[in-house]
Amino acid sequence: MQRELWASISEGQRRAVLINAFLGALLGSMNVSSVVIALPAILRGIGLSINTAIGFMIMAWIMFAYPLVMAITVALIGRLSDMYGRGRVFTIGDIVFTTASLLLGLTPGYGAVAGIQMVTYRFLQGLGGAMMFGNSAALITDVYPPERRGVAQGIVGISFSAGSILGLVIGGLLATINWRWVFLYNVPIGIISIVWAYRSVYGLPAGFAKAKIDWIGASLLTVSLVLLLMGLMLSMTPYGNSSLGWGNPMVWILLGIGGALFSSLFFIESKIPEPMLRVKLFRIRQFTYGVVSSLFLFLAQGANVFVLSLLLQAIYLPLHGVPYADTPLWAGIYLIPSSITNAIFAPIGGKLLNKFGARVVSTLGAILLATSFELLTLLPIANFNYVLFAAILLLMGAGSGLFQSPNLVSILSAVPPTERSAASGLRSAMQNIGLLMSFAIFLTLILTGASTTLSQSIYNALLNAGVPANDANRLVSIPPVYALFAAFLGYDPIRTLIEQAGISLPASVFSNIDKLTFFPSAIAPAMAVGFYYAYHTAAILAVLAAVFSYLRGKETFHHQPLETMQVSAKIQQRRLNK
Repeated sequence: MQRELWASISEGQRRAVLINAFLGALLGSMNVSSVVIALPAILRGIGLSINTAIGFMIMAWIMFAYPLVMAITVALIGRLSDMYGRGRVFTIGDIVFTTASLLLGLTPGYGAVAGIQMVTYRFLQGLGGAMMFGNSAALITDVYPPERRGVAQGIVGISFSAGSILGLVIGGLLATINWRWVFLYNVPIGIISIVWAYRSVYGLPAGFAKAKIDWIGASLLTVSLVLLLMGLMLSMTPYGNSSLGWGNPMVWILLGIGGALFSSLFFIESKIPEPMLRVKLFRIRQFTYGVVSSLFLFLAQGANVFVLSLLLQAIYLPLHGVPYADTPLWAGIYLIPSSITNAIFAPIGGKLLNKFGARVVSTLGAILLATSFELLTLLPIANFNYVLFAAILLLMGAGSGLFQSPNLVSILSAVPPTERSAASGLRSAMQNIGLLMSFAIFLTLILTGASTTLSQSIYNALLNAGVPANDANRLVSIPPVYALFAAFLGYDPIRTLIEQAGISLPASVFSNIDKLTFFPSAIAPAMAVGFYYAYHTAAILAVLAAVFSYLRGKETFHHQPLETMQVSAKIQQRRLNK
């Protein structure tokens, strides 16, 4: 019976769905990396500086608005998709994403006015992204039989790795021409994707039973995550004499209220007849442990996304003669080995899934990821051998690739077809929450590890370069988080500190500290402890991901009802024939 079920769907239909999911994932991953690398050009283009409070906050919201909205809305969108049709919601999301990209590229005005508009459009873009990414995995699960889902999900996984690389290159190049093109290049790709989505997935599947919208759950989730993100963002800004804001009572108030609301959400949702968060899905062992392991893995992935980029941009690349303005692009290029093996091992993980199951393959992937982070602790911070560094990145990408597609197939195959988009939404929400939290966690670890000696190390370097003691004191009184953020965004950190301190140095002295090697040489000894803290923590998180992955137990597969699949196949076939 099951063979007859999937035999009713042609290979052309399956390829159409796969290509559509691939295009959507490619757009989203390119968008994230291209915007991050182009942030300095974007802020200069609208006349803002990260040295001002408004400039820093707008910069942070342009970065975080997209994943925040994804985390907030994917669960609700998953529920709506199960009701009204996954392909239909996917196509509408494609339209919303492309429209928001156009609005971002055409943003009028200047200064804070333009910045606030861009943040608003980024929220809209995140909504479109959630509508696409919350459904792409579920659509593939609908049309591919269990033994082929792993490879199909692995192919979509390739788009994330390829999109991250392409986004860095395209964003870096377009930012040198005009910052608006960083958003406008999405438009023609988006139009192609919209047309393809309408022809291939708009009517597939047709949707299941109607239900009421859970506005209580949606509101609680939104408020809790906004408060948590605001608390985390505030924790990354200096408070008093501290480099970070963890001593600020408002940080703990925001995190406390946000955490309490988020925790209460699960209890409240369990009592609502038709909840947005399908809490009952957590009764399924395979689903629960798969989602939790995914959360820990993406928390660990923050070390790859943020920590290694910061290491390269603040220390390694300037020491090797790369100007700060070019470090974001070159950091992306230096991290390519991880993306390459991720793309190679994602479909391999899908194939191994059929033989060994997600419990074995995903657990192995998480263990390889943990091993790669521990191997990083064996390298010196400043002058490591890039060949060894690249070899560790290859292992890191292989571990991530082996984990993700089998784990995703296991999560979605564990739930009934009528709950598949809701399950995909919950998984995506956990993924985005993990990435958002990891940024604050790892920045805190790095600065905490370096806090005892960092200011003194910079102070001594300034004195040795001929900076007067009074001026050196004023420079080190500025929390080093500003300099690190400047380096991460491609600004010269020393010039940033001087601008913030408002001092003027003799040309001969300024030339001594304006050298590319000055700042990384000054901070490297102190920062080593902080980076090792981050590596060890990432390894622990990856090990936890492996433990929960293994605890998922024996795997089961739910299949799509024959009637729904046949109706959906006929609708899609008519569209393909037009």
